[in-house]
Amino acid sequence: MENNTGFVVLLFGWLFLVYLINRNVCVPFFFKDKRHVFCSLVIFFLMVLLTYALSTYQLDFPREHFRHLRLELGMNKARFKMNQQAVWFLFMVVSSFSLAVGLLNELFRQSMEKQLIEFEKKKAELALYKAQINPHFLFNTLNTLYGLLLMGSDRTIQAFTDFIGLMKYMYANGVKDKVSLETELEYIRQYIELQKHRLNELTHVSFSCLLSEADKQLEIAPMLLITFVENAFKHGVSSRSENYIYIRAEVENKQLLFQVENPLVQKLGNQPRKGIGLENCRKRLDLLYTGKYQLTEEKGEHTFKIILQIKLAE
Repeated sequence: MENNTGFVVLLFGWLFLVYLINRNVCVPFFFKDKRHVFCSLVIFFLMVLLTYALSTYQLDFPREHFRHLRLELGMNKARFKMNQQAVWFLFMVVSSFSLAVGLLNELFRQSMEKQLIEFEKKKAELALYKAQINPHFLFNTLNTLYGLLLMGSDRTIQAFTDFIGLMKYMYANGVKDKVSLETELEYIRQYIELQKHRLNELTHVSFSCLLSEADKQLEIAPMLLITFVENAFKHGVSSRSENYIYIRAEVENKQLLFQVENPLVQKLGNQPRKGIGLENCRKRLDLLYTGKYQLTEEKGEHTFKIILQIKLAE
């Protein structure tokens, strides 16, 4: 009887080992290269052989107990070899369960890996677009300062002071994932003030914000809206005719509505084309606000209007 107890302990220990091997070795190996698949099959085959060796063990019964069962149930010796079938039955149950658990774990792991790869890819793309936006902004702003220097304007010093303030914002907040909407709109206001230094009395700029105190604390990706404002000053300013630029921001039900409208000024030697700023901005929106934004461009005969709607919070 002591041998029977030892056999039962050995059997359940072996079944637990089968569970661990199938779940942590056989299934993961099966999803790798051919060499690992072969190793997985070999390991499973060896487990089958060892299980067969265990199944050949005969349980010991006391002779008087054996005689009592034979008389009462009419069973012969062959019926007492059912322990062999029991071993195989337990092996099949444990193997099936462990393979199923291992398969689910492996599928979950692969799914998480794909999501991580996709996340890292989006992160790299965003870093690339940000890296392209900063030089684009600097080029446009330095162009403004250069124009003031050529004109010998007395507003040049103030313009450089405003420029330094914008640079501080870029390097303090440009690397962040989100900033408050109030901070982003204040940055746009400072940019408009800098641009006004080079404008004459023919250009009129209107910037309005309709936000509650709670709306001001909503968060948005930094330097996302400035591209549309830059575009308005680049294509909507003329020194020979009167022109108006309208910039408006409002929030309703945690949804930002940002509109920029400017005249289309035909400049000599410049062919209309889609700038890198607007293209990068659209790509950033696709990555950051998938399914949560709508960007509309309305191009008339003499005007161009951008309408951006973003769901900033649920």
